[in-house]
Amino acid sequence: MALAMASQAWGAEVQKLDVQAVPTTPMAGTFTIAAVGDLIYLRPMLRTIEARSPGMLKILRDADVAFGNFETTILDLTTFRGSPQAEAGGTWMLGDPGAPADLAKMGFDIVSHANNHVTDWGVEGLAETDHRLDEAGLVHAGSGASLSAARAPRYLDLAAGRISLVAATSSFTPMSRAADGLGEIPARAGVNALRTDRTRLVTAEDLPAFARAAKIEASKPIVLDGIRYQATANPALVATLSYEVNAKDEAANLLSVRQARQNSNFTVFSLHNHEPGNWSQAPSDFAPAFAHKVIDEGADAFVGHGPHQLRGIEIYKGKPIFYSLGNFAMMNNSLDVVPPDMYEQYGVTPGSATTPEMLQARNAKRFADTELYESVIALSRYQDGKLAEIRLYPIDLGADLQGAGRGVPTLASPAEAQKILERLLRLSKPFGTEIAIEKGVGVIRIPASSAR
Repeated sequence: MALAMASQAWGAEVQKLDVQAVPTTPMAGTFTIAAVGDLIYLRPMLRTIEARSPGMLKILRDADVAFGNFETTILDLTTFRGSPQAEAGGTWMLGDPGAPADLAKMGFDIVSHANNHVTDWGVEGLAETDHRLDEAGLVHAGSGASLSAARAPRYLDLAAGRISLVAATSSFTPMSRAADGLGEIPARAGVNALRTDRTRLVTAEDLPAFARAAKIEASKPIVLDGIRYQATANPALVATLSYEVNAKDEAANLLSVRQARQNSNFTVFSLHNHEPGNWSQAPSDFAPAFAHKVIDEGADAFVGHGPHQLRGIEIYKGKPIFYSLGNFAMMNNSLDVVPPDMYEQYGVTPGSATTPEMLQARNAKRFADTELYESVIALSRYQDGKLAEIRLYPIDLGADLQGAGRGVPTLASPAEAQKILERLLRLSKPFGTEIAIEKGVGVIRIPASSAR
């Protein structure tokens, strides 16, 4: 009898399914999310912050959910079995094992772990960091033991409903890109990388010189060091970089967003992107079109970060796109240990200077701009799934401080807050976004007609 049943099962015809989109249910009632940029948070500082800026912590803790980009590696060097890699995301970031739990107590609930520092300490450092985030109860997305794991949505269930997070990075070191296994080939741990093809625009007169350097005819595509060179007749565009998102990476991320939306009540998409460079207050040319596609696919909020400074805010179909929320914490000046590679990178002989002395000299060149230490907490309020208002609370990371105090956030003074909000207003105007400044807080009110 059992054999007969098995035969029937093996011989059964494939039952084709009529696959259709899954209906979604928005968050009911009032829902708030607090979003910040990069969390370069290297040691527990909660007691200090509680004493200096309790009002800032109240904003984070009172929100239904708080998000940031976790941009460091957490490990215990006394037990760590890996090593710093020959290539890092700029600095070999290394945080105290107590930092994730500190952030959770501060009010953070979900974090991106897709950025250019994820493999500073190799895949072993990535794995330990993800483990420490799990222990702290911080839901994280964007990295994992395979590409599928790094791209997968991650979820947090709250009293208000279910939150989903998908995180990617367009800025990454080549070794940090995750991959799935194939046959006997194992998967590679890493980040959910959003690859882009870069094109540098040059004058028609200069194009033959690049062709000679590439040893090809000027009539053919010219690619040098991964950058395509193309002639432009517009003098204003000469030397600028244009980006095109890898079609496969884009499609896979949009599919992940769609799944996240179908399995939750509210979806956040996080993108770490430095392009076209940390100097730029405007997003790269690929970011707006990609952000629109993410929203179209079902995300309720698009949160960008990476260039260490603020970029503009757009409201698209009634949903927020934060092109960069800058830094929430930037403690890279207070590292105690760095690999010898970093001394070599800056021409400093190990033993001739302390680590803080070298970092101070480096930061004076690369991170001297005070605007890198000014940002906002973006508190978005939704009503029955529709964005009603965004309140922008300016924060100050202490650009005028030295040593351990620099890079630690507090609410900005009235004068500093006015300056930060005026800059953010200017950066947001090209996207048609108006920001009212009311008692040191930026306010974006969303008309009901903005949702289409």
